[in-house]
Formats: sequence, C-alpha cells, structure tokens
Amino acid sequence: MRSAIFRFLLPFFCGTITCSALAVSQAPLVRWLNERQSEPVAAMPVLQMERRWKLCALYPSLKDAYWLSINYGMIREAQRTKVQLKIFEAGGYSQLETQREQLTLCRQWGADAILLGSSLAQFPNLAASVGNTPVIAVVNELNFAAAKARVGVPWFQMGYQPGRYLAEHPPHPSLHVLLMPGPKDAGGSREMVDGFRTAVEGSSIQIVDVVYGDNDVEIQRNLLQDMLEKHPEINLIAGNAIAAQVAMGEARNRRHPLGIVSFYLSHQVYRGLKRGRIIVAASDQMALQGELAVDQAIRALQHQNVDMNISPQILVLTPANISPEKVKLSLSPLGFRPVYLFPSANLSREKVTLAMPGDEQFVAQFVSQPADQYIYGTKIRLVHPVR
Repeated sequence: MRSAIFRFLLPFFCGTITCSALAVSQAPLVRWLNERQSEPVAAMPVLQMERRWKLCALYPSLKDAYWLSINYGMIREAQRTKVQLKIFEAGGYSQLETQREQLTLCRQWGADAILLGSSLAQFPNLAASVGNTPVIAVVNELNFAAAKARVGVPWFQMGYQPGRYLAEHPPHPSLHVLLMPGPKDAGGSREMVDGFRTAVEGSSIQIVDVVYGDNDVEIQRNLLQDMLEKHPEINLIAGNAIAAQVAMGEARNRRHPLGIVSFYLSHQVYRGLKRGRIIVAASDQMALQGELAVDQAIRALQHQNVDMNISPQILVLTPANISPEKVKLSLSPLGFRPVYLFPSANLSREKVTLAMPGDEQFVAQFVSQPADQYIYGTKIRLVHPVR
C-alpha cells in the first residue's frame, strides 16, 4: 500500500524536472577569486558526521522560487546527513529587523551554526546578533569578517553571462533594453546591472532605463507597465526571474515582439525557455547551492577545510540547450512546498509534513503508527504501521 501511494505521488512532485539525489562531493564546483575570476575546486572528501548538528537558516523571502530551490537543496542535504534544520524567512528584502529577531530565535533554539541569506550586504551589529554562533553566508554577499564561508556566485556574473550571450547572439539588430534587477541595494541587484553593462559595452545594445523593486509579482508588473508606457521603444526586458515571468504575460498583449532575458532561473523561466519565449537565462544551480551550504556548515563545525567563496558552476541556458537533466541541480521539483523544520514530524499532532516523499526509508523516520499524513496538502492514510 505504501509503495503504491508513493509511486503515485512521485510524478506529482517531480513533474518534468528530474528528481535526483544531489551530490556535493561529486559536482563540479568553483572558487571565486573576485567577481570576474574563478578556479576549479578539487573534489571534496566524503563528509563524515561527528554528531547530529542543529543548523538554522534565514532567507530574505520565499516569494521568489529561487529561494524555494535553495530550501529544497538544504532539506535534501539535511535528510542525507541527519542534521536538524530550522528555517526562517523575512518576507522581503527590506525586513532587516525581522532577520535580526530571527537570529535571536536561532540562538534560543540552540543552533550550532547559522546559514544566513542576508537581506543586505551590510548587516549592522551582526556580531551582537549571532554571538559566538558560526555564520555561513548563503547566496547574497555579506560583509562580515567572522563568517566561516560564503556559498554563492558573484551576482556580477549573473548579469554578465546573459549579457555576453545577448551581445554575441542579438535577436534583433537594434535592442533597446529595460533592466529590472530586483530590490535596490539588496539581493545583488546593482552587481547584476554592472555585469550586464560590462558584457554589452561596445555592442549595439542600448540600455534605456533601470528600475528597481522588490521581487513580488504585482510590484514587478506595475514597474514593467509603467516603464513600457514611459519608453515605448523598449523591445527587450532583462532582469530578475519574476520580472521575466510578468514580461511573458505582458508580451502577449503587445503588437510588437518583446524579448526577455532572465538573470537567474525559476520554474516559470524554465517553462519560458522550453517554449522559446525567453532568449537566455543564467542558473547558479540553486538546489545544489542549498545542499552545499549545509555541507560547508557541517565541515566548519567539524573544523575541516572550507572555502570562503565557493559555488556551483554557472549555466547559460537557452531554448536550444534546456532540458530536465540540465537543470536537475537547479530547481526544486514541481509541487515542492517550503519546509521550515526538519525533521518536522510530531505524532502528537494531526498534521505531519514530510520534507520529501518518495523515499520509504526516509518516511520510516517519521511514521511509527497508523496516522493521517499530510504531504504538501495531499492527505494520505497509512493503513499499516511502519516498523
């Protein structure tokens, strides 16, 4: 019965994107020397756990599917290493005080290390907020000398790589570009703009305007509509994944073609590439980054070597090369919902959330008696106890 249930559920969660166990020790990684130069990282030794660590991770927001894929990678690695993982999200890039309160909650919970996706590179009085708890910077730049490591690419590259492709393969002889990188002074927005400008310098591509705003669908849609009215000559949008998403909708209502470039990948951008509606997108392999962040935190706690600026390789994705295999370390499976606590089962409650269905050994960690299970909104009745 259980086998049949999970065989039924697995396609729902994986969809057209391959479900795959991530492999930090096997994946090609790079070390960033600066925002423009990197070098390969030698294969890391297999991680040997010394104890069951407690890790606490903070995200700016889960409104953006980028961080959902980070969440998926962290949960997968927590499952593999058997660590405890607690997740907080701030609800946006302007919520610095919320993140400060969440850091306090991490310490009260007894976190051995904090994985901080900071809202801002400059986090005032961060040392007082974290105390002696080790910090791993995740994705976003963090100017904190005491950080044990940073997992993430330079955001300069996420603007540069799509920009270079566009300069080398222009879809139109006269491109008038609107840049929509995301929130101002946060999330690498200015760095992506700098990277794109550098890549298209000397080409026929003209940047008409740059507009900043939070990674929220309504905010990005309103900004886009205002800019298209202000600058009717715009024929290409380059920016964050949510801007790319709303631009696809806006393009259907226009008489003239609207080219779209995304500085990073999301599920909507993936579909846009598959349908030929997006010209190019970069992927910093978010799910693998999530796994790598947990891996580096454990290694730091166990006094093993960690790299200060390490990341997966950046992929340049186009309609010609996009495939499920290509993005299996980038995106969370379809149907995956945010997980805020791992392990999350509590049999004294009616509702039990499992971090990743489909693995019966994984399920067995949580279920020791018949119970109604809720897996991302799907109610399952387990008729036999798992022993």
